Amino acid sequence: MTHSAIPPSFSPFLFWDRDLARLDPERHADYFIRRVFELGLVEDVAEALRYYDRERIVQALISADYLRENAVQLACVLFNLKKEDFKCSTSKQFHPLF
Repeated sequence: MTHSAIPPSFSPFLFWDRDLARLDPERHADYFIRRVFELGLVEDVAEALRYYDRERIVQALISADYLRENAVQLACVLFNLKKEDFKCSTSKQFHPLF
């Protein structure tokens, strides 16, 4: 089992742009985890840590194409990671000027 039997209860403001009834915390785990780490309160992060196992959270964060700097820093502290462990920190986006 990769999660708690009790569904997660995150702050509603985190998902203001989505219909939560259509999101499944397992099927959309990456979305939930990334949103919580980027925009969540301390209580939301604690709830994610309660619901998802460590490996699931780390994988969702390090494989993200984009994460806000605060999410990367928080994950580094909580999971003893380095910024270089994150895909979003090692892959450069290319935007041509012309």
